[in-house]
Amino acid sequence: MNRIPLYLANDFIDWGMREGVEMTQLKLQKLLYIFFARYLNVNGKRPFKDCPVKWPLGPVFPSVYQATKHFGAKPMTPLHDIEDGKVYFVARTDEKFRAVFQETVRCYGQMTASDLVKLTHSEILPHYQTAWSNPNINIGEFLTAKDVARDGGKLFESR
Repeated sequence: MNRIPLYLANDFIDWGMREGVEMTQLKLQKLLYIFFARYLNVNGKRPFKDCPVKWPLGPVFPSVYQATKHFGAKPMTPLHDIEDGKVYFVARTDEKFRAVFQETVRCYGQMTASDLVKLTHSEILPHYQTAWSNPNINIGEFLTAKDVARDGGKLFESR
């Protein structure tokens, strides 16, 4: 199993706890997507193997959903590794991850989960079709890398 999405989830959860920002499962999924899209846009490659899937409330990383669904709509705490029970984060020395992470929380970390859902559904960006809103992609299908990378540029254009 690719653990990097879970380590990145811990980074967002930890950031939320330090900043007094409630991190719910829904908000986490949206921030992970924005991070993923921006990383793909800036670096020309995915930050990890997992790909976002179109779900009714926007893009979702199923592996992270499976690991966090027990939280429901409650605020989250860091995820412990199944094998050794420790909490892991993305390496603090990974400059590419850190730069995109900081940009993501600076621009979108304070938004509510429902505002982030509206963002991924194209309700905030006028005249723009996000990867999620692409009518050629059905619920349960992977979003295309090309569309996701485009989101990673568009979402940060005016920020």
